[in-house]
Amino acid sequence: MIHPLVKSRRQHIRLWFEFYKLCLDDPDLQENLKSTHPFYEPWGECRGVRFDDWWKDHGYLFGGTNVEVVNRVRNQPNLIHLSIPLNLAVSKTLPEIKALIQAEQVARLDELGIDAKNEKSLASGFGTYELTKGELRGKTLNEALLIYTMWRECDKPAINSAFCQFVVDSLKSRPRSKWVPHILQKPAATDRKGAPRFTDDQLRQLRRYIDRGEKVCSAVSKGQFPGRSTLK
Repeated sequence: MIHPLVKSRRQHIRLWFEFYKLCLDDPDLQENLKSTHPFYEPWGECRGVRFDDWWKDHGYLFGGTNVEVVNRVRNQPNLIHLSIPLNLAVSKTLPEIKALIQAEQVARLDELGIDAKNEKSLASGFGTYELTKGELRGKTLNEALLIYTMWRECDKPAINSAFCQFVVDSLKSRPRSKWVPHILQKPAATDRKGAPRFTDDQLRQLRRYIDRGEKVCSAVSKGQFPGRSTLK
């Protein structure tokens, strides 16, 4: 699974991919997926596929996601290639680079029929697969993904102390990361029979994460990867 500190655009796309895989096996979302099949068709087969393997062949669908040195020109509409003299001071080249990029962004938006003056960011709106505008809280989305996936894999059990303990034990038993969501980091109390008893607040928070997971899957099945507003 994904580390909770998910901040980069590529990691947000990874979360979109993982939620989409959940949608594929959700009977309640199949009608939505039929409608969005043309939208997701370029993604190819995703079931049982690791994101890193899928990304190698499909990352181009999302345009560039990081600055890098290229050894050959790649013909992608959302990339430009610049020649930057290394013998000039960075203070000299950065303003020129910024001006060139902004001019190309405006031109690209114009090609797509988008008025740049109405855009809060010139970087938005270029690709078919764009993250929904708004702040994406990667850490929260990742926690929702983890817990919702476990709940689904357990055949949607009652959200009680037993399930909370299962989540904690499962996460702590992973070979690498021992991370546990902050809502479950406080150990459970023990009843007279020795069974774990989590607080009502912990149970309520867990239900919220599962509700978020369902909402995100619903949005993804309709071709949208939501921002913060969808997770409220």
